Amino acid sequence: MSGRMPYTVGMASNTATKTRRIEIRITEEERSLEQAAATANGETLSEFVRKAARREAERTLAERSSYVVDDEAAQRFLTALEQPSAIAARKLRRLIEKPSVLPAA
Repeated sequence: MSGRMPYTVGMASNTATKTRRIEIRITEEERSLEQAAATANGETLSEFVRKAARREAERTLAERSSYVVDDEAAQRFLTALEQPSAIAARKLRRLIEKPSVLPAA
């Protein structure tokens, strides 16, 4: 993954003061494994776990913001957008006619 993810903009950087604390329970085996990996990276266990958790959080959110489909599925999707069924068109019209639940800008 490269670049900044839109949901990480404004999030604390590595130089920001860390004021929040979380606690987790892990097995002795997990701690040994993670400590060995942290040492191999020249990091503290805390740094290693924090970075790993952030990478996983970004990966999880990225998976929910993009979809990969084959050419046939992409074509079906584009066709449905360009030529919605009569039922979909009717429901879209009803949706557009409903007052917004969001405050006016």
